[in-house]
Amino acid sequence: MRRIALIVIAVLALITLIGGGIAAYFLVFAAKPEEEEAFDPNDPPPPIPVKRPAFVPLEPFSVYVKPEGQRVREIIVILHLEAPPDNVPLVNEKMHVLRDRYIRELLKGDPIEVPARFTVKDLYVIRDRLREPTEEVLGKGVVTQVLLLNILGQLK
Repeated sequence: MRRIALIVIAVLALITLIGGGIAAYFLVFAAKPEEEEAFDPNDPPPPIPVKRPAFVPLEPFSVYVKPEGQRVREIIVILHLEAPPDNVPLVNEKMHVLRDRYIRELLKGDPIEVPARFTVKDLYVIRDRLREPTEEVLGKGVVTQVLLLNILGQLK
């Protein structure tokens, strides 16, 4: 009889351990269902991801400048076009027309008057002059900015 009592106690202990193991698994290790957020129509919409602008390089351009008290010089400037990534194919497609229009714009009129010791900042008038031809060729808003990066060199 004692032997049967020990077997019954062992079976009950084993069942208790198995039940505890199963309960621990479901409480600790099992994947918990994700809570769904309640939709509130008054919440603002999530922000739209911002696309970084693309920069389309242009071949260097010759520009004539007239430094104060000096003769007219030819300098070479490096320009890039800042545009949304979706507009880059259109910019590249019309680049030959745009480049021709830029050259005509930069060569018409008098040389750009600059201080005797000038820097890129003194030539920002170039990017202002190119804004209108850019919009004529590509349309408004296709290019967000004409960037004047550097003066490549001064030719004597």
